Amino acid sequence: MATKITMEFKKGDNVNHAFKMAIADYTTGGTLYFTAKPAVDNDATDATAIIDKAFTDAVVTTDATYATWTLAFVPGDITGVNFSNGERKLTYLGEFQFVSATGAVSTFPSDDNFIEVIIYADIKRGIS
Repeated sequence: MATKITMEFKKGDNVNHAFKMAIADYTTGGTLYFTAKPAVDNDATDATAIIDKAFTDAVVTTDATYATWTLAFVPGDITGVNFSNGERKLTYLGEFQFVSATGAVSTFPSDDNFIEVIIYADIKRGIS
């Protein structure tokens, strides 16, 4: 049984997460994508994505075991999320996809146990 992975966001806040990939699966020059949607679909344009973000090697550190991305999300990375009727959180499905410099694609998680993405409502919008 796969371990359930959860990523949490507070709408309107900056949030940091990390992603680790086995160093044997990592090659420099690739791009890591993160996408979260209300449901699985066949839309290649990802039009229903509420988060659709790419990360480059600039945010990767490596050691003998892992390549680790430091993932900085800003308020503008979460789109189309609206709370109503006293809702306090909304839940979406997410996944990472690593595309190597040669175009090889690896998806995480590799099975159908998608990442649970929880976005919490806020009361005060950030002022920056």
